[in-house]
Amino acid sequence: MDYGLTSQKIKQTINQADNILLVAHQQPDADAIGSLVAFGHWLDFLGKPYRRFCVTEAPRNLDWLTVFHPITSQIEVLNNDYDLVVVLDCGDLDYAGIRIWLDGRQAKPIIINIDHHATNQLFGDINLLDSKAVSTTQILYQLFDNLNFKIVPPTASAILAGIIYDTYNFTNPNTNYESLNVAAGLLLAGASLPQVSDSILKNKTIEILKIWGRILARLRFNPIYGVAATVITERDFEGIANRSEVTEGIANFLNNITGINAALILEQQPGGTIKGSWRTNSDLIDVAKLAKILGGGGHRKAAGFKLNGCLKIDNGVWNIE
Repeated sequence: MDYGLTSQKIKQTINQADNILLVAHQQPDADAIGSLVAFGHWLDFLGKPYRRFCVTEAPRNLDWLTVFHPITSQIEVLNNDYDLVVVLDCGDLDYAGIRIWLDGRQAKPIIINIDHHATNQLFGDINLLDSKAVSTTQILYQLFDNLNFKIVPPTASAILAGIIYDTYNFTNPNTNYESLNVAAGLLLAGASLPQVSDSILKNKTIEILKIWGRILARLRFNPIYGVAATVITERDFEGIANRSEVTEGIANFLNNITGINAALILEQQPGGTIKGSWRTNSDLIDVAKLAKILGGGGHRKAAGFKLNGCLKIDNGVWNIE
């Protein structure tokens, strides 16, 4: 992808903006948080005022990213008059949690959309979409490189966090030469690989692993299609302050089971909805197409969707009502 012209449009738009809002998708992961933090570092360098917003809180294992760069989940932050909104790592405005807010505004802000999901709806006035990038933070690396923004160690670690997370430590099939080359450049720029990898790959407590045990005990396997599937119920989150502490990483874990073609996790959410997460390592399967049929989207090898319904478990057997 040629970043040149779009990079210049983004910089020109930011230079003309007076009040900027940065937004990432709900239930944010390391790519979403890393993108918010890295982009904020660039705005700090440019001397631009901004706020970071995510409709749900960041997981605690990423506190090292957010402690000096707060991300608010308070809806009141949307009451400000922003003339520019930058949406990062999000395929649509509903998942970003700001569509209703935007629809209710008379003066519409300019929207910059930066993402790596092939199913992105191109909702921005300016869209920087690169579906070949393994993470949105990798796109930011290329953006910064085009604009001659020198990446310092904290920014490098934030960008590397997105790459490590979305490649599952360079083990997912989406890992390629470019992502490894960018990672090498980030290490040269001062990124802390131990801090990044430990926070993403060594973040489960004994309590969470016991919950995983219950979830894995419900695992089903369809030998005809080679699909392994399990469910996460509301009871699994009892006593857990942040739901992502339970759900983060389990889909990738299941995707590494020997002898399966794809993995599916169905997670009960408040309000009678079910979140589905697809993963595959097969070159013959495009889970983004499966997710799109159900109203979702994502990547060829990692995608998600939402359904109306409730998960029920009776004598260890689960079904959807």
